[in-house]
Amino acid sequence: MSLTIILSLLLATISYASPLCKITPYEAEWPSHADWASLNSSINGQLLSTIPVASSCWAGNPFDSPVNCSTVQSNWANAAWQSRFPEAINYPVYANKSCLPPSDSAYVAGRGCSIGGFPQYIVNATSEDQIATALMWAADRNIRVVIKGTGHDLNGRSSGAFSLSIWTYNLRKLERHTSWRNPCTNASEDVYIVGSGQQWGNVLDMALEQGRVVTTGQDPSVGLGGYIQGGGHGPVARTYGLAASHVLQMRVITTRGEILVANHAQNQDLFWALRGGGPGLYGVVTEYVIRHHPVPRNVVMGNLLIAPKDDGTNRSAEASWDAAVAHLSALPDLMDAGLAGAAMVAVGETAMSFGSLNYSTTGVVVTQVFW
Repeated sequence: MSLTIILSLLLATISYASPLCKITPYEAEWPSHADWASLNSSINGQLLSTIPVASSCWAGNPFDSPVNCSTVQSNWANAAWQSRFPEAINYPVYANKSCLPPSDSAYVAGRGCSIGGFPQYIVNATSEDQIATALMWAADRNIRVVIKGTGHDLNGRSSGAFSLSIWTYNLRKLERHTSWRNPCTNASEDVYIVGSGQQWGNVLDMALEQGRVVTTGQDPSVGLGGYIQGGGHGPVARTYGLAASHVLQMRVITTRGEILVANHAQNQDLFWALRGGGPGLYGVVTEYVIRHHPVPRNVVMGNLLIAPKDDGTNRSAEASWDAAVAHLSALPDLMDAGLAGAAMVAVGETAMSFGSLNYSTTGVVVTQVFW
């Protein structure tokens, strides 16, 4: 076969292949304002243009944030406050620090306020049909989709440049069913049925009032959606197991617009993937059916922070690395002694975000929680 024929076949294959990259507003294929307006009409007016809440802290309030700057600055470090806004995320570094208030340690006066790493538009989802319609619309146009519940994702998956965001925060169902039929065993089970936008603090409050408990993290403002899909560890995980292990059923919507029920009896592969395979990958989960358990007699937690001082020398940075090595080396013995927990290790700009530092450093920040 000649080189010309091989190249012709290769080019033909490439021309018929699906595009590897999602489109951006800088391309002709990007939907027009009329197209976005049509989507908005099809989902009952639930499409939002992204308005960075800290826009009010910049000259002229370029995106017309309705929240005054003093309120933004006094609440900026409050994760529960951040979670109520459709675009806000707990770690702005993952939105390229696109619009920060002066109270943020990474604020730079000349940087300005832009959409940057935030989504272009946001679906304020209040029904499964709205989500299904929006997902199909975006898939047909090769638009990037991200999913945000409360914005706590530690890998920044709650936001994304040039994307359409599905905001599940208002899927707030919270009910106890004492005789829910398990479709796999046909047995009757006592469960909680919870919307994926609900927050663990509310679920745990209800459970504790009933003498019950569920596996949650230590931050009550975290939502169910990404937490469960990432596995879900927390203070009672060493007693009862990861949060994903207690999910009996999910409702999930795919980019084809299918509204599926996933459990051990149907859509088993999807059910397996969604229980720890990572959030924002397989579809939009709208509802969980989860087991609950008796309250343990005692739950004890402790925190450890390793961070360099701002002393203008390298000594503190070097000491932070030595301390981190000593701590991480001790973890196997601590686990053998019965401790469990979670740690984050951060350097560079990420260290400023995770360690709440107001200075740059060549050292390392370790935040460790034990239970």
